Parts: sequence; structure tokens; C-alpha cells
Amino acid sequence: MKTRHLQLVTSTHSVTVRSKSPALSLYGPVRAGLTTSPITNDQQLTELLSCLEKKVATLVSKSFTVLDTLEQGTKAIRAAHYDTTSAEGGIK
Repeated sequence: MKTRHLQLVTSTHSVTVRSKSPALSLYGPVRAGLTTSPITNDQQLTELLSCLEKKVATLVSKSFTVLDTLEQGTKAIRAAHYDTTSAEGGIK
């Protein structure tokens, strides 16, 4: 059951819109409820660059973590090898 308000909106809308063709934009027909705004190539490139910079920063951080882990592992192996060879009286 429609309220009086909905009936007024519906009747007003039907008067202003004669055909049920989709709305047009620079990019073709638009479905109801969607809004579009033309995005320039500069804006797209700026957004892409920003996204790439964030990804690169994340990868750099991860690479430093991997490098640090590798260095710690190498030091531990060297220390264990040194302890083993010194306990045996030197390198044979």
C-alpha cells in the first residue's frame, strides 16, 4: 500500500520522465542508483602511482625482514661452526 508521499513522488516522476530510457553519461547508459564522474587520465595515473608506491613500500619492508633473518641465520651457523672447530682443536 502506497502512502500519499510515495504517490506524489511517483506521479511527479512519471510526469517529468516520459520514456523509460536509461540515463546517458560520457561512458554510455547508466543504471539507476549509479553515479559516474569522468576521471581524467592524470587522476587515474595518480591513483595507480599511489597504489604502486604503497605496494613497493610493503615489499621493501618485507625484503629487509628477510635480509635480517638471513643475516641472523648466517651468524648462528658461523658461530656453531666456529664452536665445533675450536672444540676439536682447529681446522683439519
